[in-house]
Amino acid sequence: MLSPSLKHKWIPLAALVVATAVVYFSFQWALEAVVHNRQVVMVPDLSGKGVVEALNLLSQTHLGLVKDGEQFDKRFPAGTIIHQNPPAGMMVREGRLVRITLSQGGETLFVPDLVSQPLRNAQTSLQNVGLSMGEIERRPSLRFEKDQVVATDPPAGSVVAKNGLVNLIVSDGPPAADVLLAPDFIGKNISEAREWAGAQQVAVSVRDENDITRAPGEVTMQAPTADAPIHAGDTLTLVANTGAVPSEGPHVHFDVPAQGTSDVAVRVLIIDETGEHEAFRKTEAPGTHIDFAVQPKGHGHARIFINGVAVEEEDLP
Repeated sequence: MLSPSLKHKWIPLAALVVATAVVYFSFQWALEAVVHNRQVVMVPDLSGKGVVEALNLLSQTHLGLVKDGEQFDKRFPAGTIIHQNPPAGMMVREGRLVRITLSQGGETLFVPDLVSQPLRNAQTSLQNVGLSMGEIERRPSLRFEKDQVVATDPPAGSVVAKNGLVNLIVSDGPPAADVLLAPDFIGKNISEAREWAGAQQVAVSVRDENDITRAPGEVTMQAPTADAPIHAGDTLTLVANTGAVPSEGPHVHFDVPAQGTSDVAVRVLIIDETGEHEAFRKTEAPGTHIDFAVQPKGHGHARIFINGVAVEEEDLP
């Protein structure tokens, strides 16, 4: 049996142990609560991307990045990602670190973006990255000044062997008076395309699409493409937004969080039997109420993103 003096000494020690245990388990409980309250997000595919681009992608889903190491790989230019863990497509909670392995390079390089560069500058740009200029094809152009690069073969971003050849298509300036080229109508109103076609005796074929994220009448595709030859009697085919919004079908309802003063990017994906389709993309003010009809194929649901982060899902009956 402990003497009164020893018992007196053990009481504060026991109290300290109990207090420490309470603090420890309270901290663990709070930490687990914070972790489990985080949103579940999909890990993006980082393969072949540089560190800056990878950081931009991960920041949209509130994930972190840590480098595990480097290794030689001829398939990827130096500084690009060749392995990642967790893998692309895996669902994880926000705050997770994605571990990457970087390539130390090999005998492959990226074709730089040379479009709109003067020919002399383009040649220097190719030499600076270890590539050579191949054949040069000259074409008249309405979009580019004479001697500016119109396109490359292979296109920008392609991976080619070191010292490989890159062929250039270069503007020869405006076409001759007897040569008619299709203007660039992408992003313009269909009325402008109709007016031009009427003046040039070119027929117009229009395919309508419903896209509430674009302006009514906005052209989204065209054939022939810009700068391609076209003749009187030919047909200019356009895809243009009718501006019509479905009036029937289930509605997507969402209130933009009222916190903060800055506008936020709102994006809505519809997932149905045919796959994923973007139904909404706008910048909205805090507190805005969003309500629009959709027409999913079979049973579907809407996934809502705020500034690139999935915040809500709605079932669509």
